[in-house]
Amino acid sequence: MGLSMLELLQLLKRRKVNYKIVDSTIELLVDESIYSVDVLHKCFYWYSSGYDITILRSDIADGCLQVQISPKNKSNEFEADCLISRIKQDLIDYKLRDIVTKETQSIRELIIAKAFAYYNLDTNPATDVSDPVGFNPNHDHVNG
Repeated sequence: MGLSMLELLQLLKRRKVNYKIVDSTIELLVDESIYSVDVLHKCFYWYSSGYDITILRSDIADGCLQVQISPKNKSNEFEADCLISRIKQDLIDYKLRDIVTKETQSIRELIIAKAFAYYNLDTNPATDVSDPVGFNPNHDHVNG
């Protein structure tokens, strides 16, 4: 099923997200075996209001994705170290969310199946319905 949370945290301690700063752009090199494209898109979506984000396959290193981050307002200075630190935390957050989503998928499907197991679309309400706007759920709206 992939990496457990403990294995992921141990792997993250050994591996770093590599980056460099060119002009006002931060270029991240991210190992795709740790962070999927989906995780990157979910994570960096939240940065898109203040930054232009580009995610592409790296031509520098096999199995890596390249993320380019540059401020939309070029006159704004940004603290690269703080931003990199926040990005690393957010990447871990979204990776863990991805793991939990995958691990709980069957449970969520069972809950939904159970919730609708006895649902009958053809049944009218068992009690009278009071509706001040005149909607009558017992009235067949299609045939008049």
